[in-house]
Parts: sequence; C-alpha cells; structure tokens
Amino acid sequence: MLESIIAKTQHYLSVPSVVGHERFFMQYLYEDFKKTGLYAYKHDAALEVHGNDPKAAIICAHIDRHGLICLGDHEYVYAAQYIKEIKYGENNLSSRAEVEDIASRFEGEKIYAYHPESGKTLGSGVIEACYPDLRNHDALFDVAEVGKLEQNVPLAYARQASFEGGMLKGQLDNAVSLAVVYELFAAGFQGTALLTCEEEIGKSWIPIAEYLEGAHIEITDRVIVLDTSPYGDAAVIEAGPVILRSRDKSEVYNAALTESLKERCGALGLPFRVKDEDLLAKGKTIAQLGSTELGRLVQGTKGLCSGATVQIPTLMYHTSNETTSAKALENYYAFLSSILIDDPLDLRVG
Repeated sequence: MLESIIAKTQHYLSVPSVVGHERFFMQYLYEDFKKTGLYAYKHDAALEVHGNDPKAAIICAHIDRHGLICLGDHEYVYAAQYIKEIKYGENNLSSRAEVEDIASRFEGEKIYAYHPESGKTLGSGVIEACYPDLRNHDALFDVAEVGKLEQNVPLAYARQASFEGGMLKGQLDNAVSLAVVYELFAAGFQGTALLTCEEEIGKSWIPIAEYLEGAHIEITDRVIVLDTSPYGDAAVIEAGPVILRSRDKSEVYNAALTESLKERCGALGLPFRVKDEDLLAKGKTIAQLGSTELGRLVQGTKGLCSGATVQIPTLMYHTSNETTSAKALENYYAFLSSILIDDPLDLRVG
C-alpha cells in the first residue's frame, strides 16, 4: 500500500497542474481512473469519480498546485494571485511580508513552461529572483533561460518527488491525497470522489456546491475533505498523526462527525491532532485559523452543506520540498480505509 501511494504521488507530480491551468491534469486523471473501471465525468472545474454506490460517501481533494504565469515580454507572476484577479476580479491585497514569503518559496527553483491544453513542454529555466510589490502588489519573477513565451502560459515546478529515509518530499499538496484516493478505490471504495480545481485561490468549494445541487443533495453535513496540513515541527510529521479540524477562521464544521472521527482514531490506536486546537493553544485567535475548502463550502452554502476534514501533516508547505513521513502516510490511509471501506461510518448523502 505505502509503495503504491508513493509511486502514484510521484507519477501524478510528473504531470503539471498550475492553478488556473489544470485542464491537462484533469484529463490525465480522467483517463487514469476510467481505465480501472470506475465511472468518471468531467465538469467545468471538477472531476467526478465514483464506484457502484456514489452516495455512500463523498470525499474531496483538489488537483491544482502553485506555479507561475507568463504575462509576456519576459514577465512572470504568481499564478494564484494573477488568476484570482483576472478571472474573479478580486484585487490582491497581500502584504509585502506575504509576497516576500511567496518569493522565498520559488527563488532558485527549476521550472518548466507547458501548453495548458496539451501539456507539451514549451521551455525550462530557473527562477533567479523575485521582486515584491512591483506589479500592483504582485510578486514579479525573473526567470532565466526559459526563452520567449506567450501570455498566459503556465510554469510549473520541475523538481520531482523523492522518497528517502522514510520521508516523501515534493510538491505534495495535494497530489498525495489524489494518490490515496486512487488507492482507496482500488481497495473497494464505492462512493464518490470530487477532484476540484482552484483550491489554491479559494474557489474549489464552488464546484462541490454545484455538484451537490446537480445531484439533488440540497442538504448534507457529511462531506469529507482531504488535504495536507502545515506544521513547523518535524517531530509531528515523524509521529504521523491524523490531522482533524473542528473549524477554520469563518465556520464551524459538523461537530458530531468530527467527534466520530476522533473516536475512530482512538479505536484504531491511531494518533491524531486537531489543528485549530493546536493553533489556539499557541495563542492564535479564531481569525488566524486560516481559510479552508470546507469552511468556504459551509459559508458559501449558508450552512446547508458541511462535513469534516482529514489531513496529512507536512513540513515546508506550498514548496517543492513539502515533506511528510511514511508513518503519516500509513496512518492517513489506514484511517480513511477504515471509515470508508473496512467499517464505514454513516457518511451517506442524499
């Protein structure tokens, strides 16, 4: 199981999926799941995959990743900022400190440009520098050797995932959850997986809500959202707890379901942590708990749709060196396999 998840994560990370330009990867996933005999349907911003009992449970994971976008004339910007601005008309108000943090994730990285529809590599280069606040508060990147590119061409990290010393490193968010979803279906999961776009700009809740409405599931509080969860302490990653949340900065999740998840961790002897409790214990306020896909879904549907989240702890979040441990992967999969396949919780929707 562990070897399969690691191999599938590495495989998925070889396919580019910069936020705003995920269509090629969505098609790749469509074909990958379809060839296993599963039902797969492409929506505008999500891939729906299900087995023989689609309403048994709904799990969600996002397919987009961070990267750059070419503006033409050798100018490159952070994709998440740019796509949010041009597609949704939402001005970027990031602080200089936030933009400088973005810059530090990319400088010195090898990247490659790809055609957003065919996936064909259009050039490769190295990010030499980033200049915060040079373009309407956006980070403007200096990329060497990549050559002349047309406007709106995406550029992805070139670094591939590696597994050494019991640690998996790469741009894990959220290819690792996609690999786990694949393994869950292979193990007999018969419910639905919604694989969404634009999570990195806070819009992935929209296709989830649209899917639920289209499936005539007007009210549900049993959606399970899968993701990675950043920690700064390597000891947490090595211990490999299942990461749960009871809320984010804006909304409380399904408290009864979250409690059931805690109880199942206990019954399985799996370590777990509650992320918001960890943050509050460190002195953070509710306003500092971060914004999540599930929180946005609860907020956007005015509480009609809710659920719980299951996350895997990682170091160096949103970089090409995001890291988790074999123990964390094993616990993450064992927990999800338990609640979805081996001894399923009541997660039926509709």
